[in-house]
Amino acid sequence: MNNYCVLVVGLSLLSFNANASWYGGINLGVNTVNVDKKITYPLGDLLITSQDFNSGYTGFHGQLMAGYTFLFTEQLGLSVEGNADLFTGEADHTIDNWFFSTAAQTEEKLKYGFSLFALPEYYYNEKVHFFVGPGISSSKFEINSGNTAGNVGVTGNYDKWLTGWGLKAGVATALTSNAEILLTYQFTQYEGVSWTNVEPLSGELVSGRYKPQANLFMVGLKMSFPEFQKVQEK
Repeated sequence: MNNYCVLVVGLSLLSFNANASWYGGINLGVNTVNVDKKITYPLGDLLITSQDFNSGYTGFHGQLMAGYTFLFTEQLGLSVEGNADLFTGEADHTIDNWFFSTAAQTEEKLKYGFSLFALPEYYYNEKVHFFVGPGISSSKFEINSGNTAGNVGVTGNYDKWLTGWGLKAGVATALTSNAEILLTYQFTQYEGVSWTNVEPLSGELVSGRYKPQANLFMVGLKMSFPEFQKVQEK
C-alpha cells in the first residue's frame, strides 16, 4: 500500500516538475524482414526429416507515431511512443516443375502492426538529441502456400498476430521550435508460430515453425504541440 501511494504521488509531481508535450509524426523507409523456418515431415513416421530455412525480403515501410515527452532537465528526457506500422514485400519460394508441371510455392510476410516504446532521450544541444529504448510490438504474419509436400512450407493459407520485443534508436534534429527531422532504426524479434497440415499430393503430415524478425530504417518528421509544453505553468 505504501509503495502504491509513493508511485501515485511521484506521478502526480512529475507533471509539475517536468516540461511535457504531446507529439505526432510519420516515418518512411524500408523494412528488412527475415523469417527463420523449420519444416518437419512426415509426422508420425519412424524416420522424421527436418529442414531449416532462412528467408528474407525488403520492402517499403510506413509508420505513424504519437507520443508524450517528459523533459526532466535540459539534457535528459523520456518519451512514451505508440506506433502503427505498414509492412510491404514478401518472401517468395518457388520450385518449378516440382511434380511434373506443378510448381511448389509459398509466400511469407508481415502485413501491419502496432508497437509501444519507452525512449530515454539525451539532448546534446538545443538542436540535436538522441533516443534509444525498448518496446513491445504486435504484428500480423501470414503464409500462403500451394502443394509443397514439405519442400518449402506447409500447404494452406494461415495468419496470426505475433508479439515481439523490440529496440528503437535514433537521432532528432530540430527544424523549428516545434518540428524535428528523425533518423530511426528499429529492431523487432517476434515469437514463433507453428502450423500443421496434410500435404494433398503426398498425404504426409507436415509441420512448419516460423519465427520472423524485422529491421526498420526510416526518416521521419515529428511535430510537437506547444500548448502542452509547459504543464507546470498551468
